[in-house]
Amino acid sequence: MSILQINAGTCSQCGICAAVCPIGLIEFREKGYPEGGASMESRCFRCGHCVAACPSASLIHRDIPAEQCPPIEKELQITAAQGEQFLKSRRSIRVYRDKAVPRDVINHLIEIARYAPTGGNGQEVEWMVFDNQETLRQIEKLGLDWMRWTVEQRRSTVFNMAEMKKAQEKSMKELLRGAPTLVIAHAARNIRIASVDCVIALTYLELAAKSQGLGSCWAGLVDAMTSSFPPMQELLSLPPGQKAHGSVMLGYPNYHYTRIPQRNTPRIIWHGGFRK
Repeated sequence: MSILQINAGTCSQCGICAAVCPIGLIEFREKGYPEGGASMESRCFRCGHCVAACPSASLIHRDIPAEQCPPIEKELQITAAQGEQFLKSRRSIRVYRDKAVPRDVINHLIEIARYAPTGGNGQEVEWMVFDNQETLRQIEKLGLDWMRWTVEQRRSTVFNMAEMKKAQEKSMKELLRGAPTLVIAHAARNIRIASVDCVIALTYLELAAKSQGLGSCWAGLVDAMTSSFPPMQELLSLPPGQKAHGSVMLGYPNYHYTRIPQRNTPRIIWHGGFRK
């Protein structure tokens, strides 16, 4: 079966499929119907744009069956005002309830996050989830060891590590803030834009978490420790050739917010001449 087939009985020859193909692999030839170019088999990166955009469901992609692409439900579309408030009201949560996050909920968040864009539709982001409380306490203990090691070695970091160390010695909660779950995104070291892919996927995950009543916070200290501290790397035990590119804590927030704090005015340089 060829990679692309067209139902000529329903195709309106509108050309949308060709217009949305990111690398221009769909062509119109003598019969006036779209066809896959000669290089489509090797160059198509299976993004699904052509299948998703066809208004008459006339395009059949061998590797992207239409029946596996659920229709977009118009009644679920949010308004601009709803989207704006949802994004502006997202907060970094650092105080969590003493309540575990069910694994099926975490799995659902990761299922949503897999729809995050990736370079060339590579979809190479992989996940590691820590929800065992003993392991999380071990990570906090390693965090204190790492802080002491960093101070002793006088290693340069963006953190005031001496103060961090004092706080960790007192609370043993500086890294994870008592969150019941830690999610790490990783990918193969040889993927050039793996760090970008992982960060975007984690952003999707934390926004999805908000929609499910969960709170989240980027675990920057965990990232710094993972990149520089061998004992933490040993605990992670990532598969060979993999590198962690970001981590997020998850849990049920102990407090809820009722206002949206202001942020700095954007600094924008416009190119394109004067326009009102």
